[in-house]
Amino acid sequence: MRISVIDLGTNTFNLLVAEWDETGIPKILNRSKYATKIGKGGINNNIITDEAIERAKNAFDTITEISNQFEVSKTLAFATSAIRSAENGNEFVKLIEEKYHVNIEIISGDREADLIFSGTKKAIELNHEVVAILDIGGGSNEIIIANNEKIFWKNSYPLGMTRLLEKFNPADPINKNMIKDIEEYLKSQMTDLFEALDIHSVKTLIGSSGSFDTFKQVLVANSPELNGFPTTHFEIKLKDFFKLHQLFLASSLEEREQMPGMDPVRVELIVIASIFINYLVKESGISKLFQSSFALKEGALFEYIEKNTNPADRDKTIETKK
Repeated sequence: MRISVIDLGTNTFNLLVAEWDETGIPKILNRSKYATKIGKGGINNNIITDEAIERAKNAFDTITEISNQFEVSKTLAFATSAIRSAENGNEFVKLIEEKYHVNIEIISGDREADLIFSGTKKAIELNHEVVAILDIGGGSNEIIIANNEKIFWKNSYPLGMTRLLEKFNPADPINKNMIKDIEEYLKSQMTDLFEALDIHSVKTLIGSSGSFDTFKQVLVANSPELNGFPTTHFEIKLKDFFKLHQLFLASSLEEREQMPGMDPVRVELIVIASIFINYLVKESGISKLFQSSFALKEGALFEYIEKNTNPADRDKTIETKK
């Protein structure tokens, strides 16, 4: 059986195609992403623009073609922050569903957090230590405080990078006053988060996919001694993060475009993302930082498999087809 998972994110649409049989071990056949920028130009007005809809349709043309090539028999599709908050979000979903014959679930921030947790705990082995898992999106950021046994606290904040970029419209390169303004805004919006991090004595932050993938890619590209393994997760040393953070702050858009390892999709948003991560690390006293290669779409895949497989096979690990 071949399954496709589509994550209709605010900045990118992400596709995962996997093969799964009765053993319960999924093999990844395809990973791809498309810079739809569905929130661009309208996210803070709760609207999906006509231009964004065209970019989304172009992405689905390719997604449908790839799914057909792999003869996918089951598709799971999830719409997140920009779509769930848009006044024309339901209309947009109906358009895509009818044109491409796919069912799309518009999920809540809580549901999004649950799927992110499901994916992340398959990428990096959790234990009794209580950690924070952060997914930085274009429309929202999900934060989960958990260990290997349970979720203690979770929340979804409408503080995604596209929202912040369009709200503050920073200079290029960004200036110190703007950095301060962004940090003050984050402080005012996330009081409950810092209280929860303190209550649970969280010292480890795991960033799922997205911007954290870019941090890893840039670090590995510029540091020959780093090989990027294991592929499912990667420790980002704080000294390396702080060095890269300062590099991003001082850079222009054109300079970031030329950086080895930089994901073109993240060029505009990585500075805001770096400010968000840096502020979180500083204010909460985080001492360890990890990147997880798995997030929402992997979580959805594992959830589907666990619901449709024998209990004895549920703890099998994922395999990637070479």
